[in-house]
Amino acid sequence: MSRPSSRTSARAEAPRRLVVSFHDLHPGSRAACARFLDGLGALGVDRISLLVVPRWHGDAPCSEDAGFTAWLRGLAAAGHDICLHGFFHRVEAVTGGAVNRLVGRHYTAGEGEYYQIDAATARDRIDRGLHILAQEAGLPVMGFTPPAWLLSEAGRAELVAAGLHYTTTFGAIDLLQHDRRLRAPTLVFSCRAAWRRGVSRIWVRFWAWVHAGAPILRIAAHPCDFEHPAIEASLWSRVRAALAAGRTPATYRDLLPGDPAPVPLRPRAAA
Repeated sequence: MSRPSSRTSARAEAPRRLVVSFHDLHPGSRAACARFLDGLGALGVDRISLLVVPRWHGDAPCSEDAGFTAWLRGLAAAGHDICLHGFFHRVEAVTGGAVNRLVGRHYTAGEGEYYQIDAATARDRIDRGLHILAQEAGLPVMGFTPPAWLLSEAGRAELVAAGLHYTTTFGAIDLLQHDRRLRAPTLVFSCRAAWRRGVSRIWVRFWAWVHAGAPILRIAAHPCDFEHPAIEASLWSRVRAALAAGRTPATYRDLLPGDPAPVPLRPRAAA
């Protein structure tokens, strides 16, 4: 009987990861996130990636909420990954033809902030966001996820220039400082309408089956998931199934080569 090659054995022994993330985190969604974290802890998931919006839909900087930032610092100290998630999480205008308007306005509900962003605006918002989270709130920021996973080429270049370690798309994790892409499909629900909630529950089950063998599987939770019992139940079902399949919980930060330091600050821009 032939023996498996070392390469085959290494593939077989490589841990399959589960990256859980909570999107749209700001003071108003803290309660939903805390509820999610409590449930995850009971399942043995002790750290996730927290996607923080510095000024949700134009609100005051989240750093002005002392209780919120102290809570986040405690989570970071416990091993959770802090990820910059846009700046306003809202787009002012979408240009171009019908397809661009469909994606930028309707598919994203007007939240594709980085979909068509230019270099100057991207640099300004990245710097302001890092100032709020890292300087004012005292949080170790490692990466960036654009709202709706939509990012222009100019925006991506500015992430690299700012020293951010990773960004994500719907299907992958980009290690920005290594020019490397990790395939990582995402399970995510849509809550905006009853028909979307019903369809997304079916779609997520199918997508989980399609990607059952993926080395990295991601589950992305949003605050609205916890406003709809059927969606929340489906979310927990997917988490339990992934853990039962032997996946090891991880954060985006855990996938970075070496042990990189948090993103450094450039000269301050007014928030």
